[in-house]
Amino acid sequence: MDETFPRAVRLPGQPEPPREVPEERRHSPPEIVDEPIDAYGAEAAAAALAERLAHVRSGAVRVAHDGLDLLAPPFTPGRDRVDGPQWARSTLVVFGAHGTPSSRPLGRVLAAIRTRDPATVAIAWRHFPDPAAHPRAAVLALAAEAAAAQGRFWALTRALLSARHHDPADLSAAMVRAGLDPARTLGAMRAGTGADRIVADTASALASGVVFTPALFIDGERYRGELEPEAVSAALGRRPNGATERRRTAPGPEGPAGV
Repeated sequence: MDETFPRAVRLPGQPEPPREVPEERRHSPPEIVDEPIDAYGAEAAAAALAERLAHVRSGAVRVAHDGLDLLAPPFTPGRDRVDGPQWARSTLVVFGAHGTPSSRPLGRVLAAIRTRDPATVAIAWRHFPDPAAHPRAAVLALAAEAAAAQGRFWALTRALLSARHHDPADLSAAMVRAGLDPARTLGAMRAGTGADRIVADTASALASGVVFTPALFIDGERYRGELEPEAVSAALGRRPNGATERRRTAPGPEGPAGV
């Protein structure tokens, strides 16, 4: 027997009943991707890097006679990313990360040092991203290494240190300012270019007693002063005959790395 039921009536204040989803759409993938998951375009490579960084361990930290931690391994012109003359009178090795609250203050310090001491200070960058504390740090470190593969490491590093990083567009704009092709650079990031160096730099940070960024080493010894251009310049000026470790270190077999 045919049974006919009256159409349901929605009373005032009642929500609309859920609409039936067509059968063919029930098992299809979602049409909208959660944008923040892959906003920068290289999150899979950044996640793999973060996993490696979580397993980096350090041995004993070497300490100088004055109690300051020593840089390990020492500054090496052929291996470090150097901005300035590789055989300058003094060296400033920076353990840094992008996308952190201290990135822009650090950028101002480095810019001031480069302006004041263009021929007497060699600045070297070593990566120390902490993805747990700063979620964008790993992907931005990969961006810097992708730029290094194109000979534009310091150009992008300077651009990143002045950027906000609140939006993927900030990274793309920094790439353009650094003279990079964003599509090519993103491809290198997705391939994990430079991940081994980032891991090695992180091991160097731990071996040097570094637990946060930025951490500065002047002529191989830890700088403990304020992150201000005047303070860092004064510390550099107090070591006119510095670079003890630098004089003991010859260029490495890889050739100049300050790109």
